[in-house]
Amino acid sequence: MRDPLEIWLQRLRDPDSATRRQAIRQIELIGDTRALGALASLFALDPDLEIRKLAQSVGKAIYQAAERRRANERLAAPPSDPRLKRS
Repeated sequence: MRDPLEIWLQRLRDPDSATRRQAIRQIELIGDTRALGALASLFALDPDLEIRKLAQSVGKAIYQAAERRRANERLAAPPSDPRLKRS
């Protein structure tokens, strides 16, 4: 079975703005950071202003949620956990 994220990422290239809008909303629900590059491209290049705004908003939300998860993991990890080491 295909990765649902891949299906929605493909739909971001659809000529119909309603389809792109639906794809962005579905990507928001999935919340996978692998979508950030595609959302950034849409924000930069889509001809529809509303689509650009939505792509930016959803991209920020996904990024910020991922940052919060990483911060929480660092706080919850025991001191000997190698994830705590800073590079």
